[in-house]
Amino acid sequence: MKNKRKLALLALVAVPSLIYTAPTTSASAANITGHSKTAYIYDYTYYYNANVSNVVRLISNINDTTASFQTSLEAANKAYDELTETEKQYVTNYSTLSNHRQTKVAYRKLADQIEEKLASVESTSVNYYQNVMETKDWYNTLNAAQKSFVSAESQKILTSYITPNTSIDKVVNKIQLLNSSRITFHQDVADARAELNALRRFTYVYLPAGIEKMLLDAEQLVAKDKAAAKEVENAIAALSPKTSTALDVQAAKTAFEALTPVQQQLVPNVWTLVDFVNGKYDLPKGHGSKKPILSDTAAVPGKTTAMTKNKNTYTAKINVADTENTKDRFVLTTKSNMTVIIPPLGTLLNEDTGVMEINITKNSNRITFQVTLNKKPVEFEANMEIIINNLSPNASIVRTNTFGKPVPADYTVEGNRHFIQTNTSASFQIQD
Repeated sequence: MKNKRKLALLALVAVPSLIYTAPTTSASAANITGHSKTAYIYDYTYYYNANVSNVVRLISNINDTTASFQTSLEAANKAYDELTETEKQYVTNYSTLSNHRQTKVAYRKLADQIEEKLASVESTSVNYYQNVMETKDWYNTLNAAQKSFVSAESQKILTSYITPNTSIDKVVNKIQLLNSSRITFHQDVADARAELNALRRFTYVYLPAGIEKMLLDAEQLVAKDKAAAKEVENAIAALSPKTSTALDVQAAKTAFEALTPVQQQLVPNVWTLVDFVNGKYDLPKGHGSKKPILSDTAAVPGKTTAMTKNKNTYTAKINVADTENTKDRFVLTTKSNMTVIIPPLGTLLNEDTGVMEINITKNSNRITFQVTLNKKPVEFEANMEIIINNLSPNASIVRTNTFGKPVPADYTVEGNRHFIQTNTSASFQIQD
């Protein structure tokens, strides 16, 4: 009888999962807990019940890459929120649920960014098609869960077939009407390029002969306008109430006034210049006739000067000042069958004084010619000349523009000598 009692106790201890806490109906228990006690099952390391088990399962089933991500997460959140505080302590994968909640926030933010981009261009704009295609490319990189956060209206646009709201005739007409003197010139060029890009993304476009070159030339003018405006912007930015003189202010004012109206509107700090011109600052006195520092080894006008060589580059210097000869030209020679002719300083358009530096480099068939005054590009009213000896009479020379593309150079041929003319620094290519 003793043995039977021990076996019964052993069985009771060995199978704790069979032990249940019966619902308490006494008034005292109800007052303490507020509800009936829940039956818990022991599973080796923790206690859980059916509600906890369901939440753990719902969290495990969440996949943040599928279209069901939102509904799965909402179901898990709802089930978790319905647990008692005690039950919540036994949800072993709560950290996973928390991570999914953060993922939802990130997905919502991403969807908002996509919708903002899609709405950033009006449907009637010439850039609308391009914007939709760019947004569609972005949208297509998303997984199904991320896409589900984008509104149905936006998804319809991003998954539908659209065509540009323009035509070849409209694009050609826009390009032909481009006018560099119009205040809206830069925007007109950008709009024409946007429409052409939109058409090309939709289908292959054949433009009439010369039309695309007109657009490319206009874009080069835009780049030139921006470069000219940038120089004046930098000159204005360099003005200082402590160190700048009235001459410095006048130089910046003259440079600004030399810009075209289109270029002037690109100078963002023009009102700073206005403040200096209107006398807002008390500028230093007595520095108006600053004497330039000249070179002792400068070339002499009217005479032949040998350029110094360093590797493949030949260099010469020319003094520019009120005391210098402005009527005679400079003849600069090299040992590489090249001669450089610099016109009289009277034809120099730069109003600065100092030391002009001339550099010419020949690498194989490429010639780089650079002339600067106080580290700024030089421009002459007359042409500078580069004379190249012993070239084939059939050799041709092209000039490399600011975009690195070859364009016809201004040159003449006399026997085996080629005379290149340019009034600014430039790069040339000899073609046999």
